[in-house]
Amino acid sequence: MKKNDVVFGCVSDYTSEGLGVVKLDGFPVFVKDMMIEECGEIVLTLVKKNFAYGRKLSVVKESKERVTPRCSVVKQCGGCQIMHMSKEHQAQFKHNLVVQVMRRIAKIDTDVRPILTMSDPWFYRNKVQVPVQSTPEGVKIGFYRYNSHEIIDMDECMVQSKEQNEIIAWLKIFLTSRPIPQLRHVIIRQAFKSKQVMVAFVSRYRNFDHQDKLVELMTKRFDYIKSIMVSVNNREDNVIMGDRDDVLFGQDFIEDELMGLKFKVSLRSFFQINPIQTEVLYHQVYLAAQLKKTDVLLDLYCGVGTIGGFLARFVDEVIGVDVEPAAIEDAKANAQRNHIANIDFWAMDANGAKVKLASENKKVNVIVVDPPRKGLSVQVIEDILEIAPERLVYVSCDPATLARDIALLKDQYDVNVIAPVDMFPQTYHVETITLLTLKKA
Repeated sequence: MKKNDVVFGCVSDYTSEGLGVVKLDGFPVFVKDMMIEECGEIVLTLVKKNFAYGRKLSVVKESKERVTPRCSVVKQCGGCQIMHMSKEHQAQFKHNLVVQVMRRIAKIDTDVRPILTMSDPWFYRNKVQVPVQSTPEGVKIGFYRYNSHEIIDMDECMVQSKEQNEIIAWLKIFLTSRPIPQLRHVIIRQAFKSKQVMVAFVSRYRNFDHQDKLVELMTKRFDYIKSIMVSVNNREDNVIMGDRDDVLFGQDFIEDELMGLKFKVSLRSFFQINPIQTEVLYHQVYLAAQLKKTDVLLDLYCGVGTIGGFLARFVDEVIGVDVEPAAIEDAKANAQRNHIANIDFWAMDANGAKVKLASENKKVNVIVVDPPRKGLSVQVIEDILEIAPERLVYVSCDPATLARDIALLKDQYDVNVIAPVDMFPQTYHVETITLLTLKKA
């Protein structure tokens, strides 16, 4: 087989990214926008020694679980990879993904609970960051084409909030008459319950073209915008944010509410993207942790203190740890705002928590971890095994790294609960809560 060959095949499985897997005499070909049991013609776009990628040309047998995507640019955009699947099939795909990685990587057969889905899986994001291309010839605001840096212009995104879509549509009109070539990205953060919105412009320079007029007209048009920021980034790399953030209007944060608590959210703070499902997620964390009023809980990768702040009412003490100083400052302010007295926050890498706990003679018996997609470092896993909490609740946004880490923990811990939550409908991403309990000697 070689590039541009046209082949015929049927999908028998999915990759972790939702691509259809077609086996041709045992040789796997990965095809976007094809579903299990679908058969059709495929043109090979990339051929490697052990696998190939292909593009669907036609389908002669269509899955009964296929739906027409609500987005007009879904095939070009890389944001929503499985919008062509029914809600039920998306849930099955994500559940099976967790089951498969647990068997293949963690080598365990613990039952995976049915995934908790959204009743209305649209317009759920409270944060969006989109690239901008503004020239005298025209304006593009959208997401990058799949596997490229070409901006796919969009009029409406079906997973962004309606307010975010309104702001971006208005901004396109503004930039059409007043191009701002220094503008690189627009970031919008939104508080669903307080209705407050922050807009941040990532610019090559602190003072960009038409800045004052943009701020004046934008705040006049959208009274729910409480903060406008500029982040200065003149580097030539893939990092979106710059090293300096300044306030152009209002304050440098917005406030939101979660689990009955009020939270300060700044531009760089980590805050769960789907606020509706976040409350579902945190309730599952609470159920898994089996907390007692005598517990001391360590919250690693605590962000602005949402999980620890929620769980503090059920335990004796919470210690939150995060490497981002701005997030820790927000976390401390959030604890004060909500009158939570039994929580402390440490600005440090998770690797340093064990040493500081020992220096303060603190013994924790519950640990909650919510790491980034790369999962836990080997050092953090070794620290957890040495601390040996009775219960470890692992909140993961990547089943593969979760399974990898469980494989390193399972000699000392039993895996009791694996509960997936669909935080990102229309995408292949899945959040998973796992309860591990210390084995009895």
